[in-house]
Amino acid sequence: MLHNILLISCLLGGAANVVLVQSAAQAQSDPAGRVLPYREVARIAKAISVEIETSPQSDGSASLGSGVIIQKQGDLYTVLTAAHVVKSGSIARIKTATDDRIHQLVSSSMRRSSGDIDLAIIQFRSALNYPVAKIGDSNLLEPGMDIFVSGFPAPTLTITERVWVFREGKVTANSNKAFQGGYSLIYSNSTLPGMSGGAVLNKSGELVAIHGKGDRTKLNQKTDYNLGIPIGRFSELAKEIKAPTGMGIAVTPTASAPKADDFFISALGKTSASNSQAALADLDRAIATNPKFTQAYSSRGTLKYLRLNDPSGALADYNQAIAIDPKYAIAYNNRGNLKENKLNDLGGAMADYDRAISIDPRYAIAYYNRASMKQRRLQDFTGALADYDQSIAIDPHDAEAYRSRSTLKYLRLNDIQGALADLNQAISIDARYGEAYFNRGVLKKEKLNDREGAIQDFRQSAKLFRAQRRNDLLQYALKQLQDLGARE
Repeated sequence: MLHNILLISCLLGGAANVVLVQSAAQAQSDPAGRVLPYREVARIAKAISVEIETSPQSDGSASLGSGVIIQKQGDLYTVLTAAHVVKSGSIARIKTATDDRIHQLVSSSMRRSSGDIDLAIIQFRSALNYPVAKIGDSNLLEPGMDIFVSGFPAPTLTITERVWVFREGKVTANSNKAFQGGYSLIYSNSTLPGMSGGAVLNKSGELVAIHGKGDRTKLNQKTDYNLGIPIGRFSELAKEIKAPTGMGIAVTPTASAPKADDFFISALGKTSASNSQAALADLDRAIATNPKFTQAYSSRGTLKYLRLNDPSGALADYNQAIAIDPKYAIAYNNRGNLKENKLNDLGGAMADYDRAISIDPRYAIAYYNRASMKQRRLQDFTGALADYDQSIAIDPHDAEAYRSRSTLKYLRLNDIQGALADLNQAISIDARYGEAYFNRGVLKKEKLNDREGAIQDFRQSAKLFRAQRRNDLLQYALKQLQDLGARE
């Protein structure tokens, strides 16, 4: 039974790891200003970052987020963040990243947008001298440009304290049109819960957006789209929310003729809503508007592959993306996934995964996909383990990678305790990961003689599968409970 459910999960995982946006690869000059070394941008990002935590609510939960210092007036500091981070209105603490000092919120300093823009400011006082973000021009961002996201992810089972992180990636689209919440910037940086409100910086170390959220499907699966609010939208709200003035923020222009990016972002929303034909029409229009829009070709290929059952059309789009940009690692990864799972071209798939990794040696998902193929299709278990290890070393917050590595350890390497540790970690990262609960339940039932623990895990997986309307997987969980003589 474990093999069946894990095989299903692995196939789902393979599809989920066809990425829709570019991962960080080659540095590219930024017309916004002087290009700084990676470490210098990271230093700037940390210096202006703050950790935000609200007071616990009646259910014991607290909102965790991040923020950016945007102004200093004497000992008064102003922090810009996402409004949903501070929606409870009760800030417990603000911690500066460089010295771990905790600061109290200035009473009544919170200002949230009254419109549909997910931005807010809060203030704190300190006699210490903290740097202030240099504001960049978000209008200059174009697809393919390097971009960086800074923030404080929520704790996990292993990483029990919030630790500041810095993630590199690429701009995918930058629309003049504001979508829900004011979001109109998409980028590939891998982000995590707790990073909302954090700084989005260009290669010059300038603040160009506020990170807001990572896009997810209706099944709570990450799509690898991450969204931010361009800093230009703050200029529209500064007066409304009585924010400090004089920051030199370039106003986001009013949309006139639609840009290719507008159609691309519209397609994202329709894909997330499972409106595939409408998403396809928007991607067609994006490409017609900009025939060199590499990301749009790759995303259209993924839509044809995963949603429209058009593998030949998907292959043509991936080929075109690579023809436009031979160093576009994500197109190689996606084409490799297509060749492996739809075209049965394992040699071609391996070559594409290898190429993606050679272009971007820190491309965690390409390592994951190569590991999955080695495990499932090539019976190369040693090679698969090495690739899973590398994927996790690059991105230690990827719950899917831990779950897949646990499968390998249990089914092929007879490492029961290692498999259990990986499942525990996957659940710590994503408490809504039904497959991880299910697999841990099977492990407890079949190898650890822990009947009660297995029942608890099967119940939790059934609850999650039902909420996510994943009826096929729900039946597996219910059957396991029935075998153990337990009710849901």
